[in-house]
Amino acid sequence: MTEILLKLFVKDYRNVQDAKVREKYGLLGSFFGLITNLILFVGKIVIGAMMGLFSIIADSVNNLSDFGNNALSIFGIKVAGKKPDLEHPFGHQRMEYIISLVISCVIIALGGVMLYQGIMDLVAFVGSMQADGTPVLSEIGYHEYVITLSILSAAIFVKVLQSLLYYSLGKRIDSIQLKALGRDALNDVISTTTVIIGVIITYFTDFNVDFAFTIFVSIMVIVSGIGILRQSADILIGEKPSKEKIQDLVHLILSHTEVLGIHDLTMHTYGQVIFAVIHVEVDAKEDVMKSHALCDGIEREVQKKLGINLTIHMDPILVDDPDTAKYRKAVETALKAFPKTLSMHDFRILSAPNYVNLIFDLVVPPEIDDEKGHEKIESYLKEKVTGFDGKTPYFVINFDDSISDFLYDTGEEKTDI
Repeated sequence: MTEILLKLFVKDYRNVQDAKVREKYGLLGSFFGLITNLILFVGKIVIGAMMGLFSIIADSVNNLSDFGNNALSIFGIKVAGKKPDLEHPFGHQRMEYIISLVISCVIIALGGVMLYQGIMDLVAFVGSMQADGTPVLSEIGYHEYVITLSILSAAIFVKVLQSLLYYSLGKRIDSIQLKALGRDALNDVISTTTVIIGVIITYFTDFNVDFAFTIFVSIMVIVSGIGILRQSADILIGEKPSKEKIQDLVHLILSHTEVLGIHDLTMHTYGQVIFAVIHVEVDAKEDVMKSHALCDGIEREVQKKLGINLTIHMDPILVDDPDTAKYRKAVETALKAFPKTLSMHDFRILSAPNYVNLIFDLVVPPEIDDEKGHEKIESYLKEKVTGFDGKTPYFVINFDDSISDFLYDTGEEKTDI
């Protein structure tokens, strides 16, 4: 179904990197939901009012909420598609996550209303049992029973179609907003199924046990809404990109043989717009203009192939200096024996007749990234690393934060050591 709708309504639908195509994906899913949810709302509220069943009326309100969410999605997609301006130089794509926050709040609020009604029905049920020993009764005729099941079954079918479409479109363009709508539609499938079970039990027993299913579904809806809320909030606050995204970037950079090592990668996103900064190590003996041209070429290649706006900081290193190699090897050996994972880069030396300064950056894990931890590392290195040719080694260490270095502990950091 997804493929058919895309061919009908989205030109060049396979080019998902294009902003206009992505916008049409979102609009297709949202308009499909807008129309189908309106139909479901009208159908359910009519039959619910006719049958006098609150669970169906509540389910219709759920569809009305979904209708509103689709309208919000359309608004968010149109705003997110706006071009950058003076006030928003990085574009408006984070609006998608703001709308997802709103959708999650609506879902949580709806779950709260359903939970309240379920508790009130439970109180009425318990009160009836305490009063005369009999539960609250409800009578549903055969015709009402058949009509109700038919409408609710059709509603489940439509919600399954919605969920499949939302998830399919969301996966193709990696849209958290569409995935949130897909999760909500799946919750509606479970919710309506639970309503059907309640209707069947009520029809065959005359016992109104709708409250139990209402409470169960409402808790499930609230938990789902909280999950969407946390995911959207994490992205807005600024979360680490996926390991796959890091690996794609790293592999492309290291495919250039002139690159001797990489470190200090940071990335941040504005919707699908990604900005990154990385340090690239090159041979210090190479012509600086040639190395600069290499970095410029990598930046353009990354933009073209991965859509990442990359800035490269060029780090020249001495490759064939024997003194640098000896001290680097000594420090490397000591660090490998340290009980915590430490990553070294930007190693260089300043040598004098009687001493040598060992200058390098060290990425340390959070648990020892404090003054006490730094002193422990320095004391350890002073004990393990001795000088050569009678020179006394002194350590000049710049401690890097492992949390903000996205290469740390991913197996992707590569340096000259």
